Amino acid sequence: MSRKQQIRFLKALTMLNASNKGLILPFFPLFLYYRGFSSFEIGLILGIAPMVSIVAQPFFGFISDKYKTIKGLLILLYFCVIAVSFSIFFVGDFFIVFCSFILFHFVMSPTMPLLDSMAIKSLGKRNRGQYGKIRLWGSVGFATTAIISGPILDWVGISRIYLLFWILILLFISLALFLKDDNHSADPVTLNGLKTIIQNKPFMLFLSLCFLVMVPHRMNDTMLVLHLEGLGATTFLVGLAWALAAFSEVPVFYFLTAKIMQFNHLFLLGCVAFFYTIRWMLYGFIESAEWIVFLQISQSITFGLFWLVALQTAVHFIPNHLRSTGQAILTSTCFGLGGAAGGSIGGSILENYGSDIMYHMMAIVTFVAMIGIFLKYKKSKDLEIVERS
Repeated sequence: MSRKQQIRFLKALTMLNASNKGLILPFFPLFLYYRGFSSFEIGLILGIAPMVSIVAQPFFGFISDKYKTIKGLLILLYFCVIAVSFSIFFVGDFFIVFCSFILFHFVMSPTMPLLDSMAIKSLGKRNRGQYGKIRLWGSVGFATTAIISGPILDWVGISRIYLLFWILILLFISLALFLKDDNHSADPVTLNGLKTIIQNKPFMLFLSLCFLVMVPHRMNDTMLVLHLEGLGATTFLVGLAWALAAFSEVPVFYFLTAKIMQFNHLFLLGCVAFFYTIRWMLYGFIESAEWIVFLQISQSITFGLFWLVALQTAVHFIPNHLRSTGQAILTSTCFGLGGAAGGSIGGSILENYGSDIMYHMMAIVTFVAMIGIFLKYKKSKDLEIVERS
C-alpha cells in the first residue's frame, strides 16, 4: 500500500472511530435516562467508568510500541468492544451496566490515541503539519453520525441504539484489515522508556494544566444532553448540538495544524482557557435550548484549538519510539482522568443544584486555570529574558 492509500484509509478509520462517539456521547445518556437511571447514576456511569482509560491507554500504547503493531491491536480491541457491549445494551441493573462500561472503556478508549499515533507515523516528520487534515475527518464522522442518528433513533427507538453502534464497528474492522503496519521505530521499548516520559517535568506540568482545562469540558460532554433535555430540546436538537460542535472543529484542524507550533504552547493554552470561560458563562445564563445548540460552534476555538496544541506539544516532548505511549498518556489524562472527575462531579452538581450552577462553576474552574497558565507563561518568558541577558 502506498503512503497516499494509507492516509486515505486512516481518514476513513478516523471518521468511523469518531462516528461511534458521535452515537454514544450524545445519545447514550438518553438511553440510560429512558431506562430509569437517575442523573447521579448516569454521571457515575459516564464519569467514573472512563477512569479505566488512565490505565488502558498507556498500557495498550506501550503494548503497541513494544510489539510494533497498531493494526492488529485495533482489530482485537474492536472485537472486544462488540463482546462487552451486549451487557451494556441488554441488562438493566446499575451495577452490571457500570462494570460493563468500565470494560467497554478499557478496550474502546485506546483506539483514538492508537489511530493518532499511526497517523503521525504514516505522515512522517516532514508532513506532520498535515495531521489536522486526517483528524478533521473525525469531526466530520462525529457530526454526521450525531445529526443523522437523532431521526433514526426517533424512528427505530432509542432502545435499539445498539444496531447503529454495531454497524459502525463492523465497518471499522473491515477497513482496518487494509492498513499497512510497518511504520514503527526499530528502537527497543522497555519500561525504562515509560519512566523517562513520566520524569519529563515540562511534559508532566503541561499535562496537569491540560487536565484543569479538560475537567469542565468533560462535565459538558456528560451533562449537556440532560441540560438540553431540561430546556425542552428534542432528540433532533440534541444531535444537532453535537453535530455543530464537531463540524466547527473542521476549519481549525484544516488550517491551523501546521501553524500551532509557531507559538508558545502555554500562551495558546491560556487563550483556550479564556475562550472556555466565556463559553461556560454563556451556557449558565442562557435558558434557550436553541441558543445553547447554536453556541456549540464555540467548540472550534475551545476544544479544536486545545487538541491541536496538546497533541503537537506531546509530539515535541516524546521520542518517536515512545510515540504511542506518550500520546496515550496525554489522552488518558484529558479524557480518562478529566472525564472521571468531570462526569462524577458534574452529575452530583446537576442533581443537587441544577445545570445553571454547574456551568457557572465550570466557568470559575477554567478562569482559575487561565490565570495559572498565564502566570506560568509569564514566568517562562521572564526566564528566557534572564538567560539571554
